[in-house]
Amino acid sequence: MNTQPMNTGKLNPTLISSTLFSMIIWLSGMFVLSSCSTSNHSAQTSALNTTAPANDAQQKKQRFFTFLKPVVESENARILQQREKLLRLKSESRLSGRELAWLTKLASEYDLAIKGQPSPSDWQTLQARVDIIPVEMALVQAANESAWGTSRFARQGNNYFGQWCYQKGCGIVPKHRTAGATHEVQRFENVKHSVRTYMNNINTTRAYAGFRSIRQNLRVHKRALDAEVLVAGLKSYSERGMAYVRTIQAMIRSNRTLIRQS
Repeated sequence: MNTQPMNTGKLNPTLISSTLFSMIIWLSGMFVLSSCSTSNHSAQTSALNTTAPANDAQQKKQRFFTFLKPVVESENARILQQREKLLRLKSESRLSGRELAWLTKLASEYDLAIKGQPSPSDWQTLQARVDIIPVEMALVQAANESAWGTSRFARQGNNYFGQWCYQKGCGIVPKHRTAGATHEVQRFENVKHSVRTYMNNINTTRAYAGFRSIRQNLRVHKRALDAEVLVAGLKSYSERGMAYVRTIQAMIRSNRTLIRQS
């Protein structure tokens, strides 16, 4: 025989009060936990946003150098291979057809036309042009010209060296271009293309003959290609002239350790 009270379908007031009280306590606890979680998240976000400016700047520079340095080194390795073969061929009395074809193609890349066997002047010009660009110089110029990779031209056109072009549609039109000017900031397919064009520009353009002369002089005297010394030949790179040179030299000095660590 069942001795438990029968369920008549009516709710027990005491049970309701107890249940409601429990729910209120539970909801209050959840609110407190949620508030704590939100507070912790806000504190973490605040901590990220209030990182010391010096540390943040160093990290930004390190990321930039780590990103671009392998590309610069890779292009320098390619140029060094070209130079080594060039110097080897120079020691020969006469070039074969295959060697001459290779040298003619190389000369074309470095904006020099060779017809037949190269003259002493051809060898001298090529030897001055086919040479590497110091990594420190390339990285610091890129940092200066692209605002550490944040400029519109770097982000939209892979242009890290402020290079111009003069055919309509060849690049990005500067927002503050002088009235009547037709230049655009050149657009590149990728970073490698930007670096290669920059180095070729330094190695071939008449404006940087001073740079190449300093570099060749260092080679003759078997001295290291010091970036700080070589930048003196880049006063035509910017309208600022020697002020630009001094800026790049100062940046090389202040970022040398970071570049080596990248």
